[in-house]
Amino acid sequence: MNSTIFEQLYSSDALASAVLVIFLLTLRLVAGHALKGRENLTPQVVRRWTANVRNLLLLIGVLGLILIWAPQLRTFALSLTAVAVALVVATKELILCLSGSAFRTFTRAYSVGDHVELGGIRGEVLDYNLLATRLQEFENRDGSFVTTGRAVIIPHSLLFTSPSRVDGEAGGRVRHVFQLTFEPVVNLFAERVSLEEIASEAQRRCEEICKEHLHLSNSKPGQGVDFPAVQVGLATTDIGKTRLQVTTFALPDVVSETENAIACALGDQIHRWIDEKTTAQSNAPS
Repeated sequence: MNSTIFEQLYSSDALASAVLVIFLLTLRLVAGHALKGRENLTPQVVRRWTANVRNLLLLIGVLGLILIWAPQLRTFALSLTAVAVALVVATKELILCLSGSAFRTFTRAYSVGDHVELGGIRGEVLDYNLLATRLQEFENRDGSFVTTGRAVIIPHSLLFTSPSRVDGEAGGRVRHVFQLTFEPVVNLFAERVSLEEIASEAQRRCEEICKEHLHLSNSKPGQGVDFPAVQVGLATTDIGKTRLQVTTFALPDVVSETENAIACALGDQIHRWIDEKTTAQSNAPS
């Protein structure tokens, strides 16, 4: 048993390393004494040769230790590589979020107050940090800027996997689209111009709210409260009802008020026309 332990110790890398270090230290001592014993050498030459011998023996020692411990170093390197790969895989999402934050900063993609679409979610940018952007979510309707009251956290890693769209910058007007559906009692297609005039008048009644908003917010130069004309498009649904698609422009904070004003004005007028036609038909002689 003692012979087995001795053989393992003799064949171990630690023993080989110890023998190498002792051998090199012995060579250094012998070389140092030999150089100092040479009386024909100046002290400067002795110091120079001593330094050269020391550096040479140090280099030999480092190379020898590397050769002795090469298998263990190879195993350690593989283990270190595996750990590094595992860390990269584990922190991939974190790295992508940090990279996405740098991408957003360098490209100036959006800022607080802008209306954007990130990862298929539309909303107003409330805040952002190194990892994510917080949005005030908009309704899931095409062209709608009415908020749902929910805040959504979007990780910046989505900037690399899906396109980001800026619908409107802070302080700017936004294009808002909504739809209204009515029974086909009256021919609304013939009243398209009248409907646009009614919608525009309803929009103008919201200008006081817009003026207050512009007075309080930092709007861009040249922006006023005059909106482009309201557009009303007409079509029919699959079941034959008349559908109005209203397109208007408003500041984000008054989108809901503008939509309600236009919807109420159009609905009131259309139902008047329906009542008038119904009354006329009921009063008509049989």
